[in-house]
Amino acid sequence: MKKITLALFAILMTAGAASAQMDKLMVEANRKTISDAVKKADAAVTKKDSAKAKTWLTRGEAYLDLANSQDSVLTKGEPLAAYKAVEYFKKAIALEKDGAAGVAAKKYLLLTYAKDGKPEIEGQKTFSAFMNGGIAKYQAKNFTGAVKDLQMASEISPKDTTAAMYTGVIGQMAKDDAAAKAGFEKFLELGGKDPAMVYALAQIYRNEKNEEKAISTLEKGIALHPNNKDLKSEKINLLLSFKKIDLAIKELESSVAKGNSNPQEVLNLGILYENKAQEFAPEIRSLRETLADNNVDALKKKIQAQKDKVGAYDEEIKRLTDKIKKDPKSAAASKKQIASVKEMQNEQKAELTKLNEEAAKQASSGVNVEEVNKKLADLEAKQKEAKESALNFYKKSLDLDPNNYDVNFNLGVMSFNEAVEIKKKVDLLDMAAYKTEGKKIEEQADKKFREALPYFEKAYSIKQEDDLKSSLRSLYQILKMEDKLKALGE
Repeated sequence: MKKITLALFAILMTAGAASAQMDKLMVEANRKTISDAVKKADAAVTKKDSAKAKTWLTRGEAYLDLANSQDSVLTKGEPLAAYKAVEYFKKAIALEKDGAAGVAAKKYLLLTYAKDGKPEIEGQKTFSAFMNGGIAKYQAKNFTGAVKDLQMASEISPKDTTAAMYTGVIGQMAKDDAAAKAGFEKFLELGGKDPAMVYALAQIYRNEKNEEKAISTLEKGIALHPNNKDLKSEKINLLLSFKKIDLAIKELESSVAKGNSNPQEVLNLGILYENKAQEFAPEIRSLRETLADNNVDALKKKIQAQKDKVGAYDEEIKRLTDKIKKDPKSAAASKKQIASVKEMQNEQKAELTKLNEEAAKQASSGVNVEEVNKKLADLEAKQKEAKESALNFYKKSLDLDPNNYDVNFNLGVMSFNEAVEIKKKVDLLDMAAYKTEGKKIEEQADKKFREALPYFEKAYSIKQEDDLKSSLRSLYQILKMEDKLKALGE
């Protein structure tokens, strides 16, 4: 886009320099000639000559000269001069389609070329009027008006890539996606090869969610520019946006396998595999929740434990009943105790009923715990494989470019996040489990935090990003590195 903008300015500057060099007297004389010709042509159509094609041809020529004059005094008075010229040429054709005037008028409405390949002057004049008008409006930031002029220029010269390209570029500035798309499409159809135009058109298709067109456009661009990294990267981005991560991975792996990859491509492949690993996370979480809600073995243990509690109260009631028989004097106190025990037993029976109801609900839920466990194991294995692939490609990228900020940062994040996940397991342990397992899990988490440390520190030595500084500060606090924390500062 930047390249095209500069090209437009170059045209404007050339035109401005030429105008500045014109002699003032010549300008005034030319202005009078053009103005008189326009007045004479306007007057002619009010007379009986208005039915003659020649009259309208002459009027069109007069207005076209005005539009091409680059004289602001004239063009401000007739800002639509070029459009009026086209209207008058069409009138001439309507009156005399195959006559001399009609044939002459047609030459102004379509740019043709002589045998020597040079453009015929009539069509060139109309084309120039609209091109210059479009550029002037672009300079004045009237993008909507500029697009309209450039579309007309493209219509007059249907084989011109410049008008088509500018229509696309300025169409985007005018937020007219339809015009921009038509301009870019025509540019490419005519053999235009600028990669920026390919990228821009693919973006329009992407916004329209036209997956097929977006990807095929980029593929055409890559075929034209096989070494263009931006187009290749954008194709990967498109595949990701269209949820085609496996295809994106295949695309990059093919490139890497050919040996013509670079550190960034290898890094991108690592990122893709990490994204793939993350894609499994929602379903894995859902399956784990299903198992937690349908943990048959755990529920059976709870029911048995509850039955044991109820049974213990039965034994206590039996003991107190026997006591009454053996010691009638204690009957009053023992009966009071029996009533209290029965009350507590009823509470435990109510809890046992709830657990049995939950078991019945599980049994009727239709959840096949064995199948869920199998699916969960399969997804966890795939997730692990994707993470290992991501780690592998990150390290390959690091070997190719040890000072790459992104790969150091991503490696640090991978280890840091794994440490956080391990740490969560400790938080879920009860006191008894913590005593037997807690320390071991914390050591695993600590190991992962320490794995993240050199990557974060290396990344920070390359680029002092605020987000990274915050992560590094958290890491120093977790690892109790007070000296490094102090040196890092606020």
